[in-house]
Amino acid sequence: MATKSLTIDEQKKKLEEHEKKPSQDVIRQIATRDRLERDYKEDVLEVSFNTSPETIRMLKAKRPSSTEMMTVMKLSAEAALYEGKTDKNSLKNLTDIYNQLPSLAASLSLDDKLDEEFWSNRVSFPTLQNFIMGVIRETQRGTGVDVSDMESFR
Repeated sequence: MATKSLTIDEQKKKLEEHEKKPSQDVIRQIATRDRLERDYKEDVLEVSFNTSPETIRMLKAKRPSSTEMMTVMKLSAEAALYEGKTDKNSLKNLTDIYNQLPSLAASLSLDDKLDEEFWSNRVSFPTLQNFIMGVIRETQRGTGVDVSDMESFR
């Protein structure tokens, strides 16, 4: 039985039709990505933190992305290098590090009113630090990372 060979135009048409149909693998990958992104957006943390020695507040925050988590760890490690030093360069570097915290807190908070200006000018520095550490503590809860290890990043 002889098979009919396709003309060049027929081969092109067949190829174009095949390219128009997304493969099951591509569909599965898109669906997986969409689910993962949706899970990330829906992952809300309830963060309790002290605003004063006798006052504890609770805010809703998003779980930090990998980039945000690496930023927190990097800033914490860098701050540890400069804390307690009084030379001009160390103080400048520490100030630069601490100036990044309000932006980070604003990106983690789910309340749009708690923007960078709020975290910079409307709360104390310890409250700002306590909120960020509360987010990290909640993020690490149940991941197997020891709380004392997380506190060492402070």
